[in-house]
Amino acid sequence: MDDRQLLELLETDPAAGMDLLWRQYEDPVRFAAAQRLDCSQDIQTCVQDTFSDFYLQRKRFDPEKGSLRSYLAAISERKAIRRWRQNQQQWLAAQSAAPPDDPIAAWEQREHFRQALARLPALDRQILQLKYFEGHTIREIAIRLNMDYERTKKRAQRALKKLPQFLE
Repeated sequence: MDDRQLLELLETDPAAGMDLLWRQYEDPVRFAAAQRLDCSQDIQTCVQDTFSDFYLQRKRFDPEKGSLRSYLAAISERKAIRRWRQNQQQWLAAQSAAPPDDPIAAWEQREHFRQALARLPALDRQILQLKYFEGHTIREIAIRLNMDYERTKKRAQRALKKLPQFLE
């Protein structure tokens, strides 16, 4: 069944159309999510969100512009990137959250985090400091540091990827 027929089936029989959509495209959608995410629960959520969002916005898809497979994979990849960023922000917030009640443990936790930050290049450390501790957006940071927006964004992403390795 080609993409046009599948879209028609979604209109006439949504349950059968969604079932066929899942059977035909679950693997590429799952693969696109798995490229960005490690957790199987996050991947499954991304896959489900991709199909449900597509169903709700199916009128936007134009078969003349490309394949349904590519369209769904792109949606899945964007959702996975968004989920990965949320996970990174939550992890960073947890690392800098209220310290344990034990003052020695709290000091050790802060010191461990400070040492991990210190292992990053100065510019990356400054970008993370401005973003996560002072609440600036990447665009504001780029302007403040007189840097290109994309370069600033990429440095922040790479620094966030390195930080957990330094904490291990």
